[in-house]
Amino acid sequence: MIGKILALLGLGNGRYNSMANNRRKHVRHPGFPAEVIVGNRAYGVRDWSMGGVAFETPADARLQAGDRLQVTLKFHLPHDTITLEQQARITRAVKRGVAAEFAPLPPTARRKLERVLDSIHAQSFIESQVA
Repeated sequence: MIGKILALLGLGNGRYNSMANNRRKHVRHPGFPAEVIVGNRAYGVRDWSMGGVAFETPADARLQAGDRLQVTLKFHLPHDTITLEQQARITRAVKRGVAAEFAPLPPTARRKLERVLDSIHAQSFIESQVA
C-alpha cells in the first residue's frame, strides 16, 4: 500500500523501499559526449560514474559478465578531449549493452574524471545563466 502511494506521488516505482534498493556508490552521468574503446572497437557511452561505465554494443559483441578488460574512455569536452585508460570488469551484459565496474582508480585517473565533472558543472552553470 505504501509503495502504491509513493508511486502515485512520483516518489518511487511502486515497490516498497524502492529508494533503498537503488542506492549507488557513485552518481551516474548520462548524455555526455564520450566513447569507450575496447580492443579496436569504439562504443557510445550510455552513462558513466567514478565507479564505472555503461556503453552500447552490437548484439554480437561477445562480452560477458565477469570478463576483465582494458577500456579507453574519451570524453569530448568543448575545448579538450580527456583520455583515460582503465582496467574494468563487466558486471552486466545484455543484448545491446554492457556495464563495467572500474578497478580501483589510481590518483591520475581520478583527477582526469574530476576534470570531466568540473567541465560538466561549469557547462551547466553557463547554460543556467543564459536561459
